[in-house]
Amino acid sequence: MPYAGQVDKTMGADTVGHLKHLLETELKRAREENDLDIAMFSGVDGRIFSSSIPNQLDPREYRLLNLLKGNLAHICSQLSGQNMMMSVQQFEAGTIIISGVGDRAFLVFLTTKPVEITKMQGVLANVVTTSIVVRHLFESRPITPEVLASYDEAVAGELKRLTRILFVEKFGETKEFKKNKEIAQYLQSKLGPLVGPGPLQEIVTMAYNEVGTTASYMTPAHWDRFLTIVVDRLRDLEGDAVAAKAEKEWRAHLKQVLSSFV
Repeated sequence: MPYAGQVDKTMGADTVGHLKHLLETELKRAREENDLDIAMFSGVDGRIFSSSIPNQLDPREYRLLNLLKGNLAHICSQLSGQNMMMSVQQFEAGTIIISGVGDRAFLVFLTTKPVEITKMQGVLANVVTTSIVVRHLFESRPITPEVLASYDEAVAGELKRLTRILFVEKFGETKEFKKNKEIAQYLQSKLGPLVGPGPLQEIVTMAYNEVGTTASYMTPAHWDRFLTIVVDRLRDLEGDAVAAKAEKEWRAHLKQVLSSFV
């Protein structure tokens, strides 16, 4: 049986960069999954916090976007004064959907595709879900099982998906990933000269299989177990003295790397 079971491959927005990425990801997902053309997250003061806009806009999309920009001050005034929940406005150029995000911000979705208000219930329900998700992210609230349980299934599911997306796309930038990479390289560089290249690969592969994950996702508990497995195998091959010396040196290095702030 693997030592630690399944690794939790989710990640919260611990930095401003991660928060920005999550907001952009959510707007893009909402735009694409609801077949809308443009998505924006703005404050009632006119600031645009995040957006999802295709690289190329056709003339109708440009016209609708310019129409929105021309009315943005009026929309902000309405929202700041009345705390608008939802608004759907149709023009010749297309449809603008506005959904409030708390008291001081709102989402805007634009589409030039022909739509019937009576057939937009599914899209509008998804927009409301997106508004709740964006508010949660923007307020930098944690995404824990307890918090997720307070939301309906659609909101909780979307927040959970975003933590997985963030993990896949940004985990390689975290200090945990960098520490794990350093430890893995260090241990292989020390074990190799003692046992040779063939046994090195055999021992390392066996140890990772035993702890149940790969170097990238190791925790301190994983590394502790990994080192025990490696040292036990080294003892079998090279004797107690070599193993004891290596274990003392390697555990000291492991402790130093894992406790560092870098």
